[in-house]
Amino acid sequence: MTKSRREFYSLRQQEGYYKGAKKEKVRARSYFKLEQLDNKFNLIKENMKIIDLGAAPGGWLEYIDKKVKTSQIIGIDLLEIKNIHEFSDNVSVIEDDFNNLEEYELGEFDLVLSDMAPEFSGDNRADRGRTHKINLDTIEFCTNNLKKGGNLAFKTFEGEDLHFVRNKAKALFKEIREYKPKSSQKKSAEIFIVCLKKK
Repeated sequence: MTKSRREFYSLRQQEGYYKGAKKEKVRARSYFKLEQLDNKFNLIKENMKIIDLGAAPGGWLEYIDKKVKTSQIIGIDLLEIKNIHEFSDNVSVIEDDFNNLEEYELGEFDLVLSDMAPEFSGDNRADRGRTHKINLDTIEFCTNNLKKGGNLAFKTFEGEDLHFVRNKAKALFKEIREYKPKSSQKKSAEIFIVCLKKK
């Protein structure tokens, strides 16, 4: 297959996920990213306490809420998550910075999820550095807020500082896996790091 045809089919696939989000009436294409992560790693189960960091616009909360009926689900973001009445009573939404979460005394979680990324400036090196800082803060959050044996999955981008993120994750978790969902844009440097079994 020629490069132009590969690019054409890749664009058609991305368009398919966008249209799929509209057809399935889900909040965002990110819904499918979590679905694919969950299918591969079996992250989300009943009777879990789950937090989604940087949850707006709510696509991941929506997927979790549809999959499980007996889990406690919390989403936190500085941005407003609209139409929260559409979620079940299992979902709670906090409009705040996740670094302030200790004020809410929520206890420890079984699973921490993060699709967070900074507002992009157009400077790839700076943007990836800021993303890696968010990743490090997310792993640090797990130090005190994730149960022993718990799991973490977060978005990051390839870049020169990513080895710092990997090393910090390896220090806290027994197993580290990396995955690029099919719904991620093929040309994007976006990947997800899945951290299993907190030590």
